[in-house]
Amino acid sequence: MMSETELENQEIEPAGQPELPDQAQMTSNSRTPTAGRPNLLWTLFIFVIGGLVGWAIGRESAAGSTTSAITNPIVVATPAAVVTEPTAVAGLPTAPAAASNSSQLAASIAPAGPTPATIRPETLRTMGDPDAPVTIVEFSDYQCPFCLRHFQQTFPQLKTEYIDTGRVYYVFKDFPITSLHPVAPRVHEAARCAGELGSTEVYWQVHDSFFNNQQQWADKPQPDLDNTLVGLMADLDLPEADMRVCLESGRYTDAVNTDLAEGQALGVNGTPTFFVNGYPISGAQPYELFQRAIALAEEGRLGAAYTQAPGPNDGIAQATATALAARPVDVPVDDEPTLGSPDAPVTIVEYSDFQCPFCRRHFDNTLPQLQAYIDTGQVYYVFKDFPLHSIHPQAQKAHESARCARELGGDESFWTMHDLLFINQDDWGGKADHVEVFKSLAAEAGLPQAEFNECLDSGRYAAAVNVDVAEGQGFGINGTPTFFINGQRLVGAQPFAVFQQAIEAIIRGE
Repeated sequence: MMSETELENQEIEPAGQPELPDQAQMTSNSRTPTAGRPNLLWTLFIFVIGGLVGWAIGRESAAGSTTSAITNPIVVATPAAVVTEPTAVAGLPTAPAAASNSSQLAASIAPAGPTPATIRPETLRTMGDPDAPVTIVEFSDYQCPFCLRHFQQTFPQLKTEYIDTGRVYYVFKDFPITSLHPVAPRVHEAARCAGELGSTEVYWQVHDSFFNNQQQWADKPQPDLDNTLVGLMADLDLPEADMRVCLESGRYTDAVNTDLAEGQALGVNGTPTFFVNGYPISGAQPYELFQRAIALAEEGRLGAAYTQAPGPNDGIAQATATALAARPVDVPVDDEPTLGSPDAPVTIVEYSDFQCPFCRRHFDNTLPQLQAYIDTGQVYYVFKDFPLHSIHPQAQKAHESARCARELGGDESFWTMHDLLFINQDDWGGKADHVEVFKSLAAEAGLPQAEFNECLDSGRYAAAVNVDVAEGQGFGINGTPTFFINGQRLVGAQPFAVFQQAIEAIIRGE
């Protein structure tokens, strides 16, 4: 989240997405629960598999601009062999790993063996004993609010319990997401300059200072940015003139980009992303998840949690993976457009893109059937913005239009505009005059034209839309639509039957 681990948002639309009209038609007419449903363990397994299927057939994928799209949807979690000597591997991996995009470890479970890759630490940006049994590599962005959350809430415990005691070797990697944080690369370069002019200890002091003072430098223009960064290092006895020369020379620009490319080659597309003995964990996860992952790594069982599907007799690794799959993501729903009762036993949060054809498929085929659960007080439905900017350049203004509609007419007007945007998607998607189309839709929705036009033209909801994007990226989202059902991830334009099974299981208390 994006929400907020943050993801590199240079999405590419996969070619030849297969359509499944027959499956949708077969499942869309069934509204009543089916007898003989699986127990909790198998429900979770089916839920995970549903997400994998959605990845393959029902969503738009997102990947870094310098990274090839992942073409094998089965291998969703790949351990990378962590090389502890910085010079042991030259260049990037020749066989990039397909890493998990899930913010939960168990969402990466797949019945396929891992494919090793390499991650190269640099001694300057490491902490702890290089001979520790567990190595954690963090790909991070100094401006990412979810990276800040990890730094403030989880990293101190990891340092005290594992790094300082010799059980974990910690490696920091640069992954500034320029599309969201245009000043972040400069901050990463400044930290490297500090390490060059000081030491590893100085590097980590600057690391801490940049995170702790994120609000002081975020989004500052030059030369204010450099002045602020240099000022934050004033107490470290670093020669200011040399620091400015280092920054102005840009000599660490390529080094930061090398880390970025390395992460993208490993499948990293959001921050923070971690590799625990080479196994990926996405997002600002709670300390307890790292505890369990480290314990499994120390026992040599972490890989099993990724390579085997959960079953009734799978042992400790699979039991742990199942428990992690059951851990809900805490998705905030404080001030978003909603349908239904907030007291409903089931909450569905949708991260959507008004220009995404798979989101429209969900709108056309599945949401109308979910309406029965919403109307009867069983489902509380929450909408979140997730425009895929690089492949849907008109989507941003579409989402701003819906927010303007909500400002002028509340949730009812939001949902009216929501429906009109999807229904008329072909009229504005890819069109240069899309803003004018949105204004005409506002008139159709009965909104005051002058006020709507002023709202949309002002761009005052652009930042709010991007906050939702950042939030979603923080949860490992990299394609639309993505849903959280009581915090449990479901990816893609799934048929109604998949939602029905999950909802009914929750209602039955399973």
